[in-house]
This record gives sequence, C-alpha cells and structure tokens, in this order.
Amino acid sequence: MNKRLESGSEDSENSEILTLPNIKYLVEGLETLLQTNLDGEKRSGVINLRDRLISITSSIINDFN
Repeated sequence: MNKRLESGSEDSENSEILTLPNIKYLVEGLETLLQTNLDGEKRSGVINLRDRLISITSSIINDFN
C-alpha cells in the first residue's frame, strides 16, 4: 500500500487526482498484463482488480447521470 495512504499524511508533492483518462490508462494496463503469461493466481488477481476498477468507475459515472 502507498506509504502516504498508510500514514494518512497529506503530502501535496505525491498526491494525484484519479481522472477518467488515468482510469482508462490503468484498465488498459491491466488488459495488457492479461496478454502476458501470468500464472493462475496472478492472472486471477489482475482480472479481479480490472473488474473492480471498471465496476467502481461505472458506478461513479452512473451516479452523475
């Protein structure tokens, strides 16, 4: 876990905003990882992370519609 999040400090130097382009970039990165030769446990983790990220993002977008 990110050390900044663990400690709860507000270090503006390390803070970033999660934007839709950033989320798209993350999802594309996870899709790229799925194209590699991951073992079962790692592959399952990547799929779960991708699905959770898509679900959370969709929920946020639906809330604003």
